[in-house]
Amino acid sequence: MTARTLSLLLILAAGTASAQRSQTQQTELFAQVEADRRATVACEEEARREQIRKFRKPLPRITGHCWEGCPTLVVKPYYPATARRLGLKGRVTVNAIVDEEGKVIFAKFAKGNRVFKRSALAAAYASAYQPKVICGGRKIKFWWTINFMFASQR
Repeated sequence: MTARTLSLLLILAAGTASAQRSQTQQTELFAQVEADRRATVACEEEARREQIRKFRKPLPRITGHCWEGCPTLVVKPYYPATARRLGLKGRVTVNAIVDEEGKVIFAKFAKGNRVFKRSALAAAYASAYQPKVICGGRKIKFWWTINFMFASQR
């Protein structure tokens, strides 16, 4: 199977996954993600209260590392022939929802040149992430923003 054939299959799979989700299912998915976000905030607030109780002050937050929800597989998008012919380049942003198992279950083109839209969405759906876990070891759905850079390989 050639790389082009594989890319086309990824596009079809991404389009099918997105098209199969009805408006009602999409609304339910967004509500689940929002509920998980609120549970995360409540968990963090409880952890801060516990730190204040134990140490009389909240501990500093550690930043600069992706503790949970880290990408485990980011697929490089294919460079469309039209873009290659026109010498186009640029960045495309895709907003995605990742499920409890680390699979992208919803992806939406956010900004960038629309010539790269299908390629970026296909790559987003084919990517995988470490599951995000909150208090009590519960895995949750979460939003993730993916930026893809496109440049001609001439």
